[in-house]
Amino acid sequence: MKSWLSLLLVLVAPVALLAQSDKSAKDSKGGTPAATPAKSTDSGAKEDAIIDSIPSGQTYYGLRIPNFSPTGKLLMLFDAKAAKRITDRNLEMQDLKIEIHNDDGTTFHVSMSHSVFNLDTRILTSDTPTTISREDFVITGERAEFHLKNKFGRMLGATTMTINSENVK
Repeated sequence: MKSWLSLLLVLVAPVALLAQSDKSAKDSKGGTPAATPAKSTDSGAKEDAIIDSIPSGQTYYGLRIPNFSPTGKLLMLFDAKAAKRITDRNLEMQDLKIEIHNDDGTTFHVSMSHSVFNLDTRILTSDTPTTISREDFVITGERAEFHLKNKFGRMLGATTMTINSENVK
């Protein structure tokens, strides 16, 4: 179990959590503009720019942040129903869905109903059940923690893994 999770986290964690430009579009709910960044390869500066554009206490709806490789291939897509800066250095997200596209053509899906991303430590935590799935397995844990700086993550609390033997490669 731990080796599967370690392998999964090695594949998931190397890409920056938030990236790209600070381009915004007005949310259909009339709330704060939703951020839909443009493609870029300067992840660090663009990540900080978009996060800095979220004022403390305001909620952005429909936050979608793609992450591209230097060659322009989509690596990850972060899609949060809502994002709110809760402190100067913490971004809270509701209904976060992450798609991770691998070189072998497989796609991982990560779902967190509530998460917090710390801008200084680059740690994404979820205090609610988190699911990581691919066509051949599903892992669910009570909570999750992903350290993006050192490419390490873990599921916390009761964790289960279901393997779909029909799709094992």
